[in-house]
Amino acid sequence: MERSLTLVRRLPSPNRPTIALVLGAGGIRGCAHAGAITVLQENEIPIDLVVGASVGAIFGLALAAEVPAERIAWLARESTPLDMFRFYAGRLRVDRRNPIARLVHEAADGKTFEDLAMPFAVLGTDMHTGKPHIINRGPVLPAVEASIALPFIARPVAIGDRHYLDGGLIDTAPTGVARELGAERVIAICLGYNYPAPAFLRRRPWTRSVLERFGRQRRPIAGRFHDQVQFGCRLCAAAYNPPLPALDADVAIWPDFGGLNPNSIFGARFCHDQGEAATRAALPQLRTLLMDMERLPA
Repeated sequence: MERSLTLVRRLPSPNRPTIALVLGAGGIRGCAHAGAITVLQENEIPIDLVVGASVGAIFGLALAAEVPAERIAWLARESTPLDMFRFYAGRLRVDRRNPIARLVHEAADGKTFEDLAMPFAVLGTDMHTGKPHIINRGPVLPAVEASIALPFIARPVAIGDRHYLDGGLIDTAPTGVARELGAERVIAICLGYNYPAPAFLRRRPWTRSVLERFGRQRRPIAGRFHDQVQFGCRLCAAAYNPPLPALDADVAIWPDFGGLNPNSIFGARFCHDQGEAATRAALPQLRTLLMDMERLPA
């Protein structure tokens, strides 16, 4: 885990351990985060730190910027397939032109991580090294765009002298980041395991060799597409035996999405409702966690 950026302010220090909420990666399934946030706030589950990967970074930003839970739920429940299509067609830019991104854009435009009401961090993937990288300093919106920058759809996002892509490519539920940033208890909303190579690619290794030959071409290619091809080749090499996320959570919540493809543009309301239902089902575990913390010496 690369970590040149450190937590820049202290976590709240109540008379209990600090609690982090980790919002995982998973495309359309991320609408489950809105349902989970609603239930957590309704039941007064305290959260001191938010960590997001990929789509989890969008909902994590909304939470850290104190967007009301009902507005976050509205974003998930009322988003249409056309909204989703436009978000992808707009190359996953967090701006005012798309209903999905407008809410968090308005909440955080011009703000830094230090300006947010709650400590917040996102996970990006350094496309030069292929390693995960914690981002929790500086302007917020570029960091969120980096965490959701799906290869070949979104442009790599430059932060400093590095370029970043989707953080969920490496770790779909970055609970280790929360621990590293000081969380003593972790609640994770998990949307799925690391994405394996598609079956057709596993059956046809020649497709990977074609990509590798193309990636070695040194002629100029518009934007950073050349670098993304090379990065994609490294991912393909690892995707034959994809690692499971290193899940270190005190309470892990797994909504049931059936066979819904994370990259679908359909199912936002369904995912919201599944996230809400799974979190309500986990309330006994959450309450036990809080009770155990109350028994700890101050």
